[in-house]
Amino acid sequence: MLTREALAKLPKVEFHRHLDGSIRFETLLDLIKINNLSIDYKNEQELFKKAKVTTPMISLQAVLDSFWISQKTLCNYEAIKRVTFENIEDCYRDGLKLVELRFASVFIAQNKKLGNDEIIEAVIDGVTEGMNKYPIQVGLIHILPRSLKMDENIRAHNDILRYKKSSHKNADRLVGFDLADSEKEDNLDYLDQILEAKKAGLHITIHSGEDSSAQCVVNSINNLHAERIGHGIKIWNDQAAMKLVKEKNIHLEVCPTSNWLTNCVPTVAAHPFAGLYQSDVSVSLNSDDPHLMGIDLVNEYEVVQKHFGWDAETFFHMNRKAIDHSFLSPDIIQDVKKKYFSK
Repeated sequence: MLTREALAKLPKVEFHRHLDGSIRFETLLDLIKINNLSIDYKNEQELFKKAKVTTPMISLQAVLDSFWISQKTLCNYEAIKRVTFENIEDCYRDGLKLVELRFASVFIAQNKKLGNDEIIEAVIDGVTEGMNKYPIQVGLIHILPRSLKMDENIRAHNDILRYKKSSHKNADRLVGFDLADSEKEDNLDYLDQILEAKKAGLHITIHSGEDSSAQCVVNSINNLHAERIGHGIKIWNDQAAMKLVKEKNIHLEVCPTSNWLTNCVPTVAAHPFAGLYQSDVSVSLNSDDPHLMGIDLVNEYEVVQKHFGWDAETFFHMNRKAIDHSFLSPDIIQDVKKKYFSK
């Protein structure tokens, strides 16, 4: 059995980590105090319980509701930049050599006097600071939450695309587009935005098959041009969906502990992650919302080692295969492969 320290040293890639859903608890407290935020809690213990999801909740929606405490603390440029930088610092400590962080400027902006440009600038600047300090490659994925208003989503989307096309430093770190939260069988409402994103050079990943169905994954691939799927675990035991995913070389961004906490699987031991990998489905191991869920990425490696008996060689091969599905540029991917995944 590999120790936690040994697991942390394994070179890794990660594609599914929400930076706006992963704020250190100490930072959460600090931002509340610094900005004099109105958040109802009696003491730190009560706030911890409200802001963390550490045991299975009644639904995915119940978990999504916990995001709103973190959302309130992302109240200005300084807070957003700090949280972005700390996400990258955490990623480095997890052993990540390449990571794609995702964020929803429209979600961060809710009920605040914050423009999308300020949010995007803060995230980009936090990424720049993180990459300047740590040897890690970072990409950014722009999210539209299905549950928020269409007009607000479209406005945020247009601002992201404008930024992507601009000459701003590190605008090329914006590499992906995602539809997230409450899953629907039919997401054609946002097809125009997906096509615009593709035209602007963004790759497509869709939250699908988490608490919905295998058909939702099939629709995301066939109708929404998904190159990767966030979660996607409901394809397990659906032969047609499994065949499609393999034929089109669709990558699944899998998050075992998150799926357990949202009641998408009854136990971590019952998770189909290992089965999907053994069936030659392209998968990666991801933390989703580590601080919200009281975990880090190394925890996911511990879980897979414990329940499925994986060793260092298996983890290495999973990551070496997964990196080819990164949305970052081919030059960056090849450089990371050469440095860390060449054996």
